[in-house]
Amino acid sequence: MSYYGSLLCVVVYSLPVFAFAAAAYLRFGNVWLYGISNIAPQYYIALLCFTVLVWALAANHYKLASVTNLFQEYTGIRTAFRACLVTLLLQAVLVLFVKQLDVSRLFIVLLNVLLFLGVVAVRNALRFTSESVTWPRRSVKVVVVGTDQYAKRSVEVLHKMPFLRCEIQAYVQLSGQAIAVRNAPVIKIHELSRVESLNFDEVVVAIPSEGYLQVSAVLDNLQNLGKPIRALLDLGPRLSLREKIVQVGRLQMMNLAISPIESFAYTVLKRTFDLVAASLGVVILSPFLLTLAVLVKLTSPGPVLFRQERVGRNGKRFELLKFRTMQCCSAAESDTIWTVKDDPRCTKIGAVLRKFCMDELPQLFNVIRGDMSLVGPRPERPYFVAKFRTNIQRYNVRHCCQVGMTGWAQIHGLRGDTSIPDRLQYDLHYIHNWSFGLDLHILARTMVTALKGENEC
Repeated sequence: MSYYGSLLCVVVYSLPVFAFAAAAYLRFGNVWLYGISNIAPQYYIALLCFTVLVWALAANHYKLASVTNLFQEYTGIRTAFRACLVTLLLQAVLVLFVKQLDVSRLFIVLLNVLLFLGVVAVRNALRFTSESVTWPRRSVKVVVVGTDQYAKRSVEVLHKMPFLRCEIQAYVQLSGQAIAVRNAPVIKIHELSRVESLNFDEVVVAIPSEGYLQVSAVLDNLQNLGKPIRALLDLGPRLSLREKIVQVGRLQMMNLAISPIESFAYTVLKRTFDLVAASLGVVILSPFLLTLAVLVKLTSPGPVLFRQERVGRNGKRFELLKFRTMQCCSAAESDTIWTVKDDPRCTKIGAVLRKFCMDELPQLFNVIRGDMSLVGPRPERPYFVAKFRTNIQRYNVRHCCQVGMTGWAQIHGLRGDTSIPDRLQYDLHYIHNWSFGLDLHILARTMVTALKGENEC
């Protein structure tokens, strides 16, 4: 599939150029942008270069140029929308901070709309045409190691692969393995020398996890065939293979965790967005924050800010900031007693702040410092973390990524005194399915919920 993969890469990565030309024609009636009054072509060329770079990163992260992912989606609209939204947001940041970059805002919108339509059209066209019987397919002759039901299902999957016509030349039966395959000769493991006489291109190991130890016994003989050896792995529903296998000495290491923190989008794009959005939030909301601080100070004795130790990413502890919403009490009490709805310890202004989630706003400073993200699993107190990780399986997995001001669990009503196991399932769903688009969705839902005052935070 390398030919088709290369073709898709070239087309997808060059889409910004075509979208740029089309947007220029629609907006200004001139593809080259020269000879038009009040237009500085150099600014648009700079925007094009920036867009090409950002689009390449976004397309790579969302695997828009991947033939494999092409057939794991229905229309691809959601993935394309997320990539285009990331591109548009970064373009907006560029225009916002580079004041001399005088470009038409309508042109930018047109560019991204055409980019979105283009990538959806290209990927769907390639997917639909590949299903045609007249579409050229490369024939690959395969020897399959395995003869049981798992091998049978694996071969059925191979036959469904696009751009590829898989021809099974033989099956290799391991010791004690049942025979469930019928469409090619079966060669017993002690007769492996018979494989050498076959005309084949690759070896595919298709055995269930309990049979992996048997592979090492025949691997040397398989490698002597001088053919590529691939494995079809079933790691179970709880594990996902996010990255390639890495050789570490004589061992093979692969990432079986569900954390997204090693991806470019998480480490760079998410952090950049957090820093920019939180900084803008502090600047824009500073008069409002000052007003709230004065109200908290005047309505009850004690400090304006409530500071409490919380557990963040990788178990690192940090000091979380909030507007104080309750009467002052000892640290031992506040660190070990669960807050409930209509808590009698709340002050009058505190109840209002909690109803509209305004007590959380000082955490923008936690985001700027890097202790938190705008979106992520909510940070918990060390006392409860120690308790939950002992009593609830996989609870500590939620600390593999950055904690947040709001999260997937919170927008589904799991705040305060609610089920911890249920909240954990939502946190794990967020970690497993993280994307920049999902963060934006959670932020939008949070703002709507906060404005309506539907939940206490």
